[in-house]
Amino acid sequence: MRLSFPPPGGGSGLLWLPAPPRASRGQVRLPRPRRRREATGRRASVRHYVMCPPTHLGGPGTIGADAASGFPYPLHPLPAGLPDGAGPAASTEAGAAAGAVARPGADAALEQWERLRETLLRLGHRVSLIPPRSGLPGMVFAAHAATVVDGRVLGARFRSTARQPEAPAYLRWFAERGFRTRLEPVFAHEGEIDLVPAGRHLLAASGPHTELHAHVEAGEFLGLPIVPLELTDPRFTRLGSAIAVLTDRTIAYHPGAFSVTARERLARLFPERIPVGEADALVGGLDAICDGRTVVLTDRAPGLALQLARHGFRTVALDMSRFAGFGVGVRSCVLELRDNR
Repeated sequence: MRLSFPPPGGGSGLLWLPAPPRASRGQVRLPRPRRRREATGRRASVRHYVMCPPTHLGGPGTIGADAASGFPYPLHPLPAGLPDGAGPAASTEAGAAAGAVARPGADAALEQWERLRETLLRLGHRVSLIPPRSGLPGMVFAAHAATVVDGRVLGARFRSTARQPEAPAYLRWFAERGFRTRLEPVFAHEGEIDLVPAGRHLLAASGPHTELHAHVEAGEFLGLPIVPLELTDPRFTRLGSAIAVLTDRTIAYHPGAFSVTARERLARLFPERIPVGEADALVGGLDAICDGRTVVLTDRAPGLALQLARHGFRTVALDMSRFAGFGVGVRSCVLELRDNR
């Protein structure tokens, strides 16, 4: 499958890079929350996503869901993975297009992944595929590989040596498709699962996978003000496991995962905040994506789905059990291309 993209065009705890014209450095203030109620009507916008088939994912005996292997360790008291061969063989159009040949241990993962891809297509979104590479099973976690804003591609830099080759593989894919403004970073972070675009801000994790210098590097390259958010609960090691940006004004988040200062910053930025309980957060409920109207999330967080419905969102709950043992869900498998060139 050949894909092509257009070439790219030419003191409050908030770090602005570059500094805004009406305030000197050190004097930047977060916007105050608006008092009017959020409208109940939700509008979707068409998104462009990148996904990588889980051809080489295998089972827990193959890669191991632990820190030593470089893969996300479980964020909840579930087994590290599911038994190999837990599902019918999945010979899919997506797998064939990407040159994928599923092994028995990857069948269930490929079936669930394909259902996610089909869901995004049915919602009217575009999905591009990056071919999987042998020896790099973590490529399926596309959101960990880069952050893309205005056609500028900031690659990830993994602390784990086992995962470090994944980011250059993604950057080469972008280069082949005309994304000329790219950066292989110096400082560690894990793509848009740690550096989360939210409107014209970049929410930046302060946790075990992200160096603080990565905030400055990302802000300078992407041209967005950085909002540092400290994760204080060791069960939430990536920002994307504790927060889901639903619209420019709305988030769903687990308050207990963040420091007091981080919660205050979120309150200033987002007038509408949906607090999510521990039970739904720990099963990967916030590892979700939203097009402004429809939220796609794991079926293991029914309480969160009900909350979202009460706030005017439609929900699509999918079986992501094959990925749950690695502490990831829907969002980790999808990288959004914000390409406003």
